[in-house]
Amino acid sequence: MKRKPLENEIVNLINNSKKPLKINAILDNLKINRKYKSLVKRILRVLNREGIIDKYRNTYVSKNLRNDNVISGKVELKKDFGFLLVEEGEDIFLGRNVIERLLPGDEIEVYIKQSSRGGKEGILKRIIKRTESPVICRVVKYGDYFAVPLYRQSPFIKIRETNGIEEGNIILVKVIEKNEKLYGEVITQLYDINDISQYKEFVLNRYEIPQTFPVSVLKEAENIKIDNKDFQKRVDLRDDIVITVDPIDAKDFDDAVSLYKKDGCYFLGVHIADVSNYVKEETLLDKEALKRSFSTYLPGEVFPMLPDKLSSDICSLRENEDRLTFSIFMQFDDAGKIKSYDIKETIIRNKKRFTYEEVEDILNNKKEIKDKEIKNMLLLMNELKEKLKKNFKESGNIDFSLGEPVLVLDDNKKIIDIKRKETLESHKIIEYFMISANICAADFILKNNKYGIFRIHPRPFKDDIAEFNMFLKCLGAGFRLKKGTNKEFQKILNLITNSDFRYLIEKNLLKAMPLAKYSEKNSGHFGLGIEKYTHFTSPIRRYADLLVHRIIKKSLGLYKYDTLQKEQLKLLSKHISEREEKIENAENEIFRIYALKFLKEKTGDTFSAIITKIIKNGIFVELDEYPVEGFVNFDTMDDYYIFDMEKMMAVGKKTKKIYKIGDKISVIIMRVDMETQKLLLEIE
Repeated sequence: MKRKPLENEIVNLINNSKKPLKINAILDNLKINRKYKSLVKRILRVLNREGIIDKYRNTYVSKNLRNDNVISGKVELKKDFGFLLVEEGEDIFLGRNVIERLLPGDEIEVYIKQSSRGGKEGILKRIIKRTESPVICRVVKYGDYFAVPLYRQSPFIKIRETNGIEEGNIILVKVIEKNEKLYGEVITQLYDINDISQYKEFVLNRYEIPQTFPVSVLKEAENIKIDNKDFQKRVDLRDDIVITVDPIDAKDFDDAVSLYKKDGCYFLGVHIADVSNYVKEETLLDKEALKRSFSTYLPGEVFPMLPDKLSSDICSLRENEDRLTFSIFMQFDDAGKIKSYDIKETIIRNKKRFTYEEVEDILNNKKEIKDKEIKNMLLLMNELKEKLKKNFKESGNIDFSLGEPVLVLDDNKKIIDIKRKETLESHKIIEYFMISANICAADFILKNNKYGIFRIHPRPFKDDIAEFNMFLKCLGAGFRLKKGTNKEFQKILNLITNSDFRYLIEKNLLKAMPLAKYSEKNSGHFGLGIEKYTHFTSPIRRYADLLVHRIIKKSLGLYKYDTLQKEQLKLLSKHISEREEKIENAENEIFRIYALKFLKEKTGDTFSAIITKIIKNGIFVELDEYPVEGFVNFDTMDDYYIFDMEKMMAVGKKTKKIYKIGDKISVIIMRVDMETQKLLLEIE
């Protein structure tokens, strides 16, 4: 065969292909006999070396495809497919063939193509970096011991140290790639799936949640004292009425408020624990706080971002104790609109530590309080709250009423109930006051810096809006999202106030919105309907707030802080957002484990439930009595059920019985599978 014409044919084929091609595909497309395979390989090597085509592993691709249609991100894996998580934009679907060599958390590059369903699909170009996070696996034995990601068939990870390892064990491994082979170092094993304490430890290790502080960090914290010299040059508010309002079981009090009215204006002070006064850059405390980024809240316990010496003592705004604070003083007109604000270093003495329930009872005249000044301030707080509520709603704030599920524990920390958290008006008072302070903090950063740390929340994507509208259609609702604006979300929430499907619609409406995250650039917060927003009010439990304090203090000339470059802030924002996701996953998974353990004791009991979702092999429901999701497999039902994907319903082949989203049914708890974390039900 003549090389030059063949070379041109190969280049044309690769340039016109929408996807990478293996050598056999090139031979087949050009109808070249396999005996010329070595010649074609040599031509491909030359073309690659000359920069005419690109190569990744055993595939060849056009330079144009490489340059114009490539995107990178981190991998999220399901059982048979996955997604490329894109920082700005919609996630990219990854098919079975693409994910077979990937691990959750791998950073990869993919070529983008249109999928058969019309969406975007990724074809693996290269693995940029293997995940640094532990991977949950099952042990298999083929001569040697290997770890395979749980519920998947690949990739195989050779286990280096096999002491105590048995086939079938569930383990966590730290993965290292060497010469394109994967090796695993076992971090821990899950010996007993029914031991809740051990299971919790396993989950915390999986998501890299530290449970103890290094001795060096604790020593550094113990050396920190409250110094009277720190009181100097601060605005002294110790004689003012300043209070805290927190959950009944709170230990760290990082926000306090004060309020008075004069000449028709409200003067609100939001006073935040001045953590930056004690936790300095590049100290061991600071590095550990950044590593954690958040406090982790589990049923009956907390793993704080800062040691107890700081989180529950020196920084905590405890009743009748002098504490250093960083305060935002806001002036509102009579309509509740911000006229001006000022930010100062202050010192306060908390006059009263309230719980949300106490404040609620005082506002509803169910509880008396002797101090009339404090009572009048609480009433004034409620008055301002109503005006802020009106203003936030007008600006586009989407106010969900769906309380998150919580476990109710007795004095011995035994679960006695699962219920949705009730939202009180006292919650709204503090929420709106904190939102107002966060808006002012963001405004200040933007006026004084090009970049910062912002809390951003993107608009919903078209695919998510379409999916939500499909859900509404199948539910039989007479309304839809059109453009997915704040006002449309608000309108739907108003329409479903008295609906039997309110919780179900709210849950799906929440799913239609992307997650909020941190960024060095401000782009607004869709859910709150706010153009500029950050987190300022919780530096004891969120590292982002500590950074915001430092940035503001530098602009005020109060702090020497160098981490203001765009790339540094970008890396910090990314790290904190990733830590937030891991911690939320850990909290949710441990809640699920605890809830299933509680419901396991109710095996055989019957409950009413609502159908929340239908898939090809069964029905998802949520129990009415306990807000926990369970699954009914079609195999356990009275007929062969055919899944209608378009209408999201199941129809019995013989009985013609129909099950659809929103239907109420009675179910029996048949089994709790702790490994898969499934509540398995049957219809009564």
